[in-house]
Amino acid sequence: MQQRTIPCQYFAPQKIEEALGILFRYGNEIKVIAGGTDLLVQYYDRLYEINHWLDLKNIKELKDIRINKNQMEIGAMVTHTQLEVSEDIKKYFPILGQAAADIGSPQIRNRGTVGGNIVNASPAGDLLAPLMAYDAQFRLLSIQGEKIVTAEEFFIGPKKTILEPAQLLTQIILPLPSERTYGSWIKIGKRKALIIATITLALVVEMAEDHKTVKDVRTCLGSVAPTPIEIKEVKKKMVGKNFNQLDFAELGQIVEDKISPIDDIRGTREYRKDVAKKIMIKALEEIDSACGGGSYINE
Repeated sequence: MQQRTIPCQYFAPQKIEEALGILFRYGNEIKVIAGGTDLLVQYYDRLYEINHWLDLKNIKELKDIRINKNQMEIGAMVTHTQLEVSEDIKKYFPILGQAAADIGSPQIRNRGTVGGNIVNASPAGDLLAPLMAYDAQFRLLSIQGEKIVTAEEFFIGPKKTILEPAQLLTQIILPLPSERTYGSWIKIGKRKALIIATITLALVVEMAEDHKTVKDVRTCLGSVAPTPIEIKEVKKKMVGKNFNQLDFAELGQIVEDKISPIDDIRGTREYRKDVAKKIMIKALEEIDSACGGGSYINE
């Protein structure tokens, strides 16, 4: 008996509502494609397994970066290059732009999207730690309605998220930081370009009005746990203290103690723990230098 084949279907809607209807209809049977830089690698020798495609490339409203009152809204189809060159990103969220600039090659940055990087949910995803450090929220849509979740609750394991088959990540929401906010982004890999991170660190520090006392801190790392993580113990040590009086070595040790990396081709557990301490100290030194220079994000 001849086996019946399922015809391949390709959808490229122009409206979010159309895309949500298609997702509801096909559920797990359809693959959503944004830039395709991860999906096509994962399926490069078995693309025949995918019978239905939903391409988001024609949905213009997913390609915008805009400021709405006290927050920035980044469409899920915004490319890494857009993040890298955006003046608003440089002004308000500089380490997000720096992380985007560190992704892959120019070709990858021109096609890869912020939404794809998020939904792929690799522990080594370059944008994930900076997004967590900037207290990002994700807008998830389905035909049933809208749900907004924090970055911390969105990621539940390596390449696993809470996103349901009928849901679409449409927007990343970032609260605009105060003018007294400083950040540091550090990515470590086996070479200087075209690397998957061995470890990443995004440190964001907000000062009080005296420009000396720490008001808030978010210390987020990638490639050191099943998901990107925030080291909340650092916040407890830093908030309310004069930045110049902090023990950077002690804070670096806290980071080393609180991560749980694995051995893989890019580095051993011991190497990652040792490097985590060192880059935390380096990040604190960078912020200390920036504070001393009086360089604020909106000047």
